[in-house]
Amino acid sequence: MPRPHWVILVIILSLAPGQCRAAAPVLPRLPFDAAKAAALRQEWAEAFGLPPLFTNSVGMKLVLIPGGRFDMGPSGSKHWVTLAKPYYLGVTEVTLGQYRRFRPGHKVEGAETGFNSDDRPAAMVSWDDARAFCAWLSARPAEKAAGRVYTLPTEAQWEWAARAGTTTARYFGETDKGQADHSWFNVTYTPNPRRESKGRGRQPVAKLKPNAWGLYDMLGNVWEWCADRRGDEATGETRDPVMRGGSWRSGASHCTAVASDPGAPGRRADNIGFRVCCRIVPPR
Repeated sequence: MPRPHWVILVIILSLAPGQCRAAAPVLPRLPFDAAKAAALRQEWAEAFGLPPLFTNSVGMKLVLIPGGRFDMGPSGSKHWVTLAKPYYLGVTEVTLGQYRRFRPGHKVEGAETGFNSDDRPAAMVSWDDARAFCAWLSARPAEKAAGRVYTLPTEAQWEWAARAGTTTARYFGETDKGQADHSWFNVTYTPNPRRESKGRGRQPVAKLKPNAWGLYDMLGNVWEWCADRRGDEATGETRDPVMRGGSWRSGASHCTAVASDPGAPGRRADNIGFRVCCRIVPPR
Protein backbone atom coordinates (compact mmCIF):
# COMPACT_ATOMS: atom_id res chain seq x y z
CA MET A 1 0.00 0.00 0.00
CA PRO A 2 1.43 3.43 -0.92
CA ARG A 3 2.61 5.45 2.06
CA PRO A 4 0.33 8.51 2.73
CA HIS A 5 1.83 11.87 1.82
CA TRP A 6 1.43 13.13 5.39
CA VAL A 7 3.62 10.29 6.70
CA ILE A 8 6.39 11.26 4.28
CA LEU A 9 6.04 14.87 5.41
CA VAL A 10 6.32 13.91 9.09
CA ILE A 11 9.48 11.89 8.39
CA ILE A 12 11.08 14.80 6.54
CA LEU A 13 10.15 17.35 9.22
CA SER A 14 11.49 15.09 11.98
CA LEU A 15 15.03 15.38 10.61
CA ALA A 16 17.04 18.11 12.27
CA PRO A 17 18.91 20.59 10.06
CA GLY A 18 22.06 19.01 8.64
CA GLN A 19 20.78 15.45 9.01
CA CYS A 20 19.93 14.94 5.34
CA ARG A 21 23.21 13.29 4.42
CA ALA A 22 24.54 11.20 1.62
CA ALA A 23 24.26 7.43 1.75
CA ALA A 24 26.81 5.62 3.93
CA PRO A 25 29.94 5.03 1.83
CA VAL A 26 31.35 1.61 1.04
CA LEU A 27 34.09 0.52 3.44
CA PRO A 28 37.43 0.77 1.62
CA ARG A 29 40.07 -1.95 1.63
CA LEU A 30 43.81 -1.70 1.26
CA PRO A 31 45.71 -0.69 -0.76
CA PHE A 32 44.94 2.81 -2.01
CA ASP A 33 47.07 5.86 -2.78
CA ALA A 34 47.20 9.39 -1.37
CA ALA A 35 44.74 10.75 -3.93
CA LYS A 36 42.22 8.06 -2.98
CA ALA A 37 42.79 8.78 0.72
CA ALA A 38 41.90 12.45 0.17
CA ALA A 39 38.81 11.49 -1.83
CA LEU A 40 37.71 9.03 0.87
CA ARG A 41 38.01 11.65 3.58
CA GLN A 42 35.82 14.08 1.64
CA GLU A 43 33.29 11.36 0.82
CA TRP A 44 33.00 10.24 4.43
CA ALA A 45 32.84 13.80 5.72
CA GLU A 46 29.88 14.52 3.45
CA ALA A 47 28.17 11.21 4.21
CA PHE A 48 28.32 11.73 7.98
CA GLY A 49 27.89 15.52 7.95
CA LEU A 50 31.27 16.10 9.58
CA PRO A 51 34.14 18.50 8.85
CA PRO A 52 37.20 16.81 7.32
CA LEU A 53 39.48 18.77 9.69
CA PHE A 54 39.01 20.87 12.82
CA THR A 55 41.07 22.66 15.45
CA ASN A 56 39.93 22.22 19.04
CA SER A 57 39.98 24.50 22.08
CA VAL A 58 43.61 23.77 22.99
CA GLY A 59 44.89 24.26 19.45
CA MET A 60 45.05 20.62 18.37
CA LYS A 61 44.37 19.85 14.73
CA LEU A 62 42.44 16.64 14.13
CA VAL A 63 41.64 14.99 10.79
CA LEU A 64 38.79 12.69 9.88
CA ILE A 65 39.88 9.10 9.27
CA PRO A 66 37.35 7.08 7.24
CA GLY A 67 36.47 3.56 8.32
CA GLY A 68 37.66 0.52 6.44
CA ARG A 69 38.58 -3.15 6.42
CA PHE A 70 42.09 -4.54 6.62
CA ASP A 71 44.37 -7.33 7.76
CA MET A 72 45.81 -6.09 11.05
CA GLY A 73 49.14 -7.12 12.52
CA PRO A 74 52.44 -8.53 11.27
CA SER A 75 52.81 -11.39 8.83
CA GLY A 76 52.11 -14.68 10.55
CA SER A 77 49.59 -13.28 13.02
CA LYS A 78 47.22 -11.17 10.96
CA HIS A 79 43.52 -10.88 11.71
CA TRP A 80 40.70 -9.25 9.78
CA VAL A 81 39.37 -5.98 11.24
CA THR A 82 36.40 -3.83 10.26
CA LEU A 83 36.15 -0.19 11.34
CA ALA A 84 32.60 0.73 10.41
CA LYS A 85 32.66 4.30 11.71
CA PRO A 86 34.90 7.28 10.98
CA TYR A 87 36.91 8.92 13.74
CA TYR A 88 39.23 11.87 14.21
CA LEU A 89 42.89 11.54 15.06
CA GLY A 90 45.37 14.18 16.15
CA VAL A 91 47.54 15.40 13.28
CA THR A 92 50.48 15.23 15.70
CA GLU A 93 51.31 13.61 18.98
CA VAL A 94 50.11 15.62 21.97
CA THR A 95 52.76 18.27 22.56
CA LEU A 96 54.19 19.45 25.86
CA GLY A 97 52.50 22.81 25.31
CA GLN A 98 49.11 21.14 24.97
CA TYR A 99 49.70 18.75 27.86
CA ARG A 100 50.70 21.63 30.12
CA ARG A 101 47.21 23.09 29.72
CA PHE A 102 46.13 20.03 31.70
CA ARG A 103 49.18 19.64 33.93
CA PRO A 104 51.03 22.98 34.27
CA GLY A 105 54.77 22.76 34.67
CA HIS A 106 55.05 19.21 33.36
CA LYS A 107 58.51 18.45 31.99
CA VAL A 108 60.88 15.59 31.30
CA GLU A 109 63.33 15.62 34.19
CA GLY A 110 67.00 15.44 33.23
CA ALA A 111 66.48 16.43 29.60
CA GLU A 112 68.44 19.36 28.23
CA THR A 113 66.39 22.56 28.09
CA GLY A 114 65.48 22.43 24.40
CA PHE A 115 63.79 19.05 24.78
CA ASN A 116 61.22 20.60 27.13
CA SER A 117 60.00 23.19 24.62
CA ASP A 118 56.28 23.38 23.91
CA ASP A 119 56.59 21.95 20.38
CA ARG A 120 58.11 18.62 21.48
CA PRO A 121 55.87 15.60 22.09
CA ALA A 122 54.73 15.17 25.67
CA ALA A 123 56.63 12.36 27.39
CA MET A 124 56.91 10.86 30.86
CA VAL A 125 53.18 10.26 30.41
CA SER A 126 51.68 6.96 31.55
CA TRP A 127 48.63 5.24 30.06
CA ASP A 128 46.68 6.41 33.11
CA ASP A 129 47.94 9.98 32.61
CA ALA A 130 46.97 9.94 28.94
CA ARG A 131 43.46 8.76 29.71
CA ALA A 132 43.10 11.43 32.40
CA PHE A 133 44.12 14.05 29.82
CA CYS A 134 41.45 12.76 27.42
CA ALA A 135 38.79 12.97 30.15
CA TRP A 136 39.88 16.53 31.02
CA LEU A 137 39.80 17.58 27.37
CA SER A 138 36.36 16.03 26.82
CA ALA A 139 35.03 17.99 29.83
CA ARG A 140 36.14 21.39 28.57
CA PRO A 141 33.07 23.57 27.85
CA ALA A 142 33.91 24.17 24.18
CA GLU A 143 34.46 20.46 23.57
CA LYS A 144 31.26 19.45 25.38
CA ALA A 145 29.28 22.00 23.39
CA ALA A 146 30.66 20.51 20.16
CA GLY A 147 29.84 16.96 21.30
CA ARG A 148 33.47 15.87 21.12
CA VAL A 149 34.58 12.89 23.20
CA TYR A 150 38.31 12.21 23.38
CA THR A 151 39.99 8.88 24.01
CA LEU A 152 43.16 7.07 23.09
CA PRO A 153 42.85 5.27 19.74
CA THR A 154 42.32 1.54 19.81
CA GLU A 155 45.09 -0.54 18.30
CA ALA A 156 42.95 -1.08 15.21
CA GLN A 157 42.28 2.64 14.82
CA TRP A 158 45.95 3.41 15.31
CA GLU A 159 47.17 0.84 12.78
CA TRP A 160 44.58 1.74 10.13
CA ALA A 161 45.66 5.38 10.45
CA ALA A 162 49.36 4.50 10.41
CA ARG A 163 49.01 2.34 7.30
CA ALA A 164 47.31 5.19 5.40
CA GLY A 165 46.22 2.99 2.53
CA THR A 166 49.29 0.74 2.41
CA THR A 167 49.90 -2.95 3.01
CA THR A 168 53.63 -2.57 3.67
CA ALA A 169 55.32 -2.45 7.07
CA ARG A 170 55.71 1.31 6.72
CA TYR A 171 53.44 3.74 4.90
CA PHE A 172 56.39 4.72 2.67
CA GLY A 173 57.53 1.17 1.86
CA GLU A 174 58.40 -2.26 3.14
CA THR A 175 62.03 -1.54 4.08
CA ASP A 176 63.62 1.23 6.12
CA LYS A 177 65.02 2.94 3.02
CA GLY A 178 64.31 6.66 3.41
CA GLN A 179 62.96 6.20 6.93
CA ALA A 180 64.81 9.27 8.23
CA ASP A 181 62.61 11.40 5.96
CA HIS A 182 59.51 10.18 7.77
CA SER A 183 60.37 9.30 11.36
CA TRP A 184 62.69 10.20 14.23
CA PHE A 185 64.48 7.04 15.32
CA ASN A 186 67.97 5.82 16.29
CA VAL A 187 69.30 6.34 12.80
CA THR A 188 72.94 5.90 13.89
CA TYR A 189 72.29 2.57 15.66
CA THR A 190 74.62 3.64 18.46
CA PRO A 191 73.89 3.58 22.20
CA ASN A 192 71.29 6.18 23.17
CA PRO A 193 72.13 8.75 25.86
CA ARG A 194 70.74 8.11 29.32
CA ARG A 195 68.99 11.47 29.09
CA GLU A 196 67.99 13.58 26.10
CA SER A 197 71.05 15.58 25.15
CA LYS A 198 73.27 16.75 22.28
CA GLY A 199 70.42 16.69 19.79
CA ARG A 200 69.31 13.14 20.56
CA GLY A 201 65.82 12.93 21.95
CA ARG A 202 62.27 14.01 21.10
CA GLN A 203 62.08 16.37 18.15
CA PRO A 204 59.55 19.12 17.30
CA VAL A 205 56.38 17.62 15.85
CA ALA A 206 55.36 17.90 12.18
CA LYS A 207 58.85 18.48 10.79
CA LEU A 208 59.13 15.34 8.66
CA LYS A 209 56.91 13.98 5.88
CA PRO A 210 53.32 13.04 6.82
CA ASN A 211 51.44 9.99 5.64
CA ALA A 212 48.53 10.02 3.17
CA TRP A 213 46.04 11.00 5.89
CA GLY A 214 48.19 14.02 6.76
CA LEU A 215 49.37 12.52 10.07
CA TYR A 216 52.88 13.36 11.29
CA ASP A 217 55.24 11.21 13.37
CA MET A 218 53.04 8.12 13.37
CA LEU A 219 56.33 6.25 13.37
CA GLY A 220 59.12 7.32 15.71
CA ASN A 221 59.56 10.32 18.03
CA VAL A 222 57.59 8.77 20.93
CA TRP A 223 55.76 5.50 21.41
CA GLU A 224 52.01 6.15 21.44
CA TRP A 225 49.65 4.58 23.97
CA CYS A 226 46.59 2.74 22.66
CA ALA A 227 43.29 2.43 24.51
CA ASP A 228 42.96 -1.36 24.60
CA ARG A 229 43.52 -3.14 27.88
CA ARG A 230 42.47 -6.73 27.58
CA GLY A 231 40.65 -8.54 30.36
CA ASP A 232 38.55 -11.64 30.99
CA GLU A 233 36.02 -11.60 33.81
CA ALA A 234 35.69 -15.38 33.78
CA THR A 235 39.36 -15.92 34.64
CA GLY A 236 40.22 -12.60 36.24
CA GLU A 237 42.95 -12.14 33.66
CA THR A 238 44.08 -8.63 32.71
CA ARG A 239 46.81 -7.62 30.31
CA ASP A 240 48.85 -4.47 30.05
CA PRO A 241 47.99 -1.92 27.36
CA VAL A 242 50.37 -1.49 24.46
CA MET A 243 52.23 1.29 22.70
CA ARG A 244 52.64 1.58 18.96
CA GLY A 245 54.95 3.24 16.44
CA GLY A 246 58.40 3.21 18.01
CA SER A 247 60.37 6.19 19.28
CA TRP A 248 63.56 8.21 19.00
CA ARG A 249 65.29 5.47 21.02
CA SER A 250 64.13 2.70 18.66
CA GLY A 251 65.81 1.05 15.74
CA ALA A 252 63.99 1.15 12.42
CA SER A 253 62.49 -2.31 12.98
CA HIS A 254 60.31 -0.94 15.78
CA CYS A 255 59.19 2.13 13.81
CA THR A 256 56.58 0.35 11.72
CA ALA A 257 52.82 0.13 11.44
CA VAL A 258 52.82 -3.36 12.99
CA ALA A 259 55.34 -3.21 15.87
CA SER A 260 54.00 -2.92 19.41
CA ASP A 261 55.36 -2.91 22.93
CA PRO A 262 53.43 -3.66 26.14
CA GLY A 263 53.68 -1.38 29.13
CA ALA A 264 52.25 -1.27 32.65
CA PRO A 265 49.51 1.41 32.94
CA GLY A 266 51.72 3.47 35.23
CA ARG A 267 54.89 3.24 33.15
CA ARG A 268 56.56 6.56 32.22
CA ALA A 269 59.65 7.23 30.09
CA ASP A 270 61.20 9.98 27.98
CA ASN A 271 60.16 8.16 24.80
CA ILE A 272 56.51 7.40 25.65
CA GLY A 273 53.68 9.77 24.75
CA PHE A 274 50.32 9.62 23.02
CA ARG A 275 47.98 10.95 20.35
CA VAL A 276 44.27 11.62 20.86
CA CYS A 277 41.30 10.11 19.07
CA CYS A 278 37.94 11.88 18.95
CA ARG A 279 34.38 10.93 18.11
CA ILE A 280 31.45 13.31 17.71
CA VAL A 281 28.38 12.66 19.82
CA PRO A 282 25.58 14.99 18.60
CA PRO A 283 23.39 16.43 21.39
CA ARG A 284 19.96 14.84 21.71
